[in-house]
This record gives sequence, C-alpha cells and structure tokens, in this order.
Amino acid sequence: MIGRNDPCLCGSGKKYKKCCEGKNQVTSQNVFQEEIENVLQTFYSNYPERKDIREFMELVRKWAPKLEKKLHKELVEAVALDEYFFHQRPDIWQNFLAKTMKKTLRPSMIELLKSWEQPIFFIGTVEEVENEYFTAISALDGTTYQIQRESHKSIPLGMRVFAFLLPDGSNEKNHVLAVSTLIFFHKEHAISFEQFTNAFKASKLTVEQFAKENHLLLWEGLVENGYEGEEFTPFEQEVVELLKEFMVDKGINNEDFVMVVEDYLIEKQPSARKAGAIAAGAVRFGQEHDLFEQKFTVKEIGESFSVSPSSLNKYYQELTVFYKEKK
Repeated sequence: MIGRNDPCLCGSGKKYKKCCEGKNQVTSQNVFQEEIENVLQTFYSNYPERKDIREFMELVRKWAPKLEKKLHKELVEAVALDEYFFHQRPDIWQNFLAKTMKKTLRPSMIELLKSWEQPIFFIGTVEEVENEYFTAISALDGTTYQIQRESHKSIPLGMRVFAFLLPDGSNEKNHVLAVSTLIFFHKEHAISFEQFTNAFKASKLTVEQFAKENHLLLWEGLVENGYEGEEFTPFEQEVVELLKEFMVDKGINNEDFVMVVEDYLIEKQPSARKAGAIAAGAVRFGQEHDLFEQKFTVKEIGESFSVSPSSLNKYYQELTVFYKEKK
C-alpha cells in the first residue's frame, strides 16, 4: 500500500499526499455515490412486484378521490408509492435491503444500508442553500438536516419541503438524501404544513407513529388550500406561459433560456402588476444576451405583451443582474 509520503505512482516526482491522494479520494467517493444511486434505482425499477401491484393500487384508489380533483395522477401515485413502501409495507423495503447487503462487498455500503431500514418522514422549511446541500428544519421535531440537492435549480429560502430521507453515506451528522420524492412548496402553502404540525403536536404520538397514521392528512390539507402540484405561484405560472406562447409564435426554441427565467422567478420572486411586464423583460434580456437569434425592437416586445417599454425594462435589468450573479 502506498504511503502518503511515498513518491506518487503517477511519476510526477511529488509525494503521494501532494499529488494523487486527493484525486483518488474523490474517485472513491464518486464510486460510492454511484453505488448508492444504483441501489435506489434498482429498488424502484423492480418494486412493487407483480404480486403486490393489486395491494398498491388499492391504496392509490383510496387516496385518489381525495386528491385527484387538484393533483395529477402521476403525483398521487408517486406519494402513495412511498406511503406504501415505508408505512404500509416496510417489509418490502427491508427485505430488499437485506438481499442487497448479502451481495455487497464494501463494508461502508453494508453499514449504510443497515441505517436505511426506517426512512425519515420529513416536512420542513428551507433555511440555507449551499452548492451540494440545502439546510432544512423539521416542522415536527425541530431537527436540522443537510439535504442533498438533486439539481442546481434555485431553491428560495422559506420554501416548504416534503420527503422521506435516508443517511447519505458521508458520515456527517444529519446529512441525508431523499429516497425518491423531494417536493418543494411555495410559501403560500405554509398554512397546510402548520395545520399538519398542530395536529401532530395535539396527538402526543411520535413523528413516525403520527406520519404512519396520518400521512394522507397532509396532502388533503394541501389540496383544500389550493395546491395543484405546481412549482410556481399562479402569477409565476402566468409569466412562464406568456413567455412560452411568445416563443412558440416567434419560432424561438431555447430551454436554457426558459430555465434562467424560471430560476429568476423562484429565487427573486419579482412583483409586478402585470405578468406580461416580466415576460416582456425576459424577451429583451434573452435577445440582448444572444440566447436566441431573433431580434425585436423594445416597442415590438412591449406591444406583444401589452406593456410599456419602461415596464419591461425594469425586469430586463433585474434579469441581467441575476444572470451575471449566476455566471
């Protein structure tokens, strides 16, 4: 085994600790993370098995009448699936882990799988966002978690979060990842989380007992308070829809451009009297930064969205600043 003070095997002439040791650690960590992802992907690709499908679909049929008036079928099935695996039939998940451990050679992976037997039911609030993790505090027991980010899409502070969580293998306290469904909710849905939290406190049950008996209550409350599975507020949705309609009409096709505008809406939450003012500002921002080939005068853009040049310029400038901050 090469020592940290030995010459590096790559032939650089440097000591191993000053050369490839860090690179090897990164590679080892990447392999470990890939192994974690593969375990989770294997589970959701193979379960529920055919013999369990009928039982799962009975749960979906129980939940659907209370949720499908607002939530699309795929979302209902996704949240019901985690309910089925982690509350109704945890034996399926635990048996899968046991089988996987028998096939696993890496000791660190075996220890991690042992810690996965009972995923953590989590609802909470985003307090801080970093490059690889965001910090969220549980509304139910006050525990602070560092949750792995699944993408670099903007996460505004104050957003509510739902997930089932697992230790992420970093051996850092309360560093976790979402098993499958990681859902963010705009602040306007905070009342639903408060209602669920108040019901939990009144129950005198543990978090796990209450979640197992009352998981559906959370989603019923969200639907009753207007949640429709959307990522944006109705106003923000209107901005995106207006922008996409304009792009289709003008033959513009650039998803990266749309993502920049969506991140701006989520992170900066701009206020405007008319959604068209923000959409128009976005179009000018896009053409000024060569994000699409088509060119329009400020007057033409304003007329397309029925807003004045001064209105759209405010959001063009805000988007420009936001874009530069992100680059």
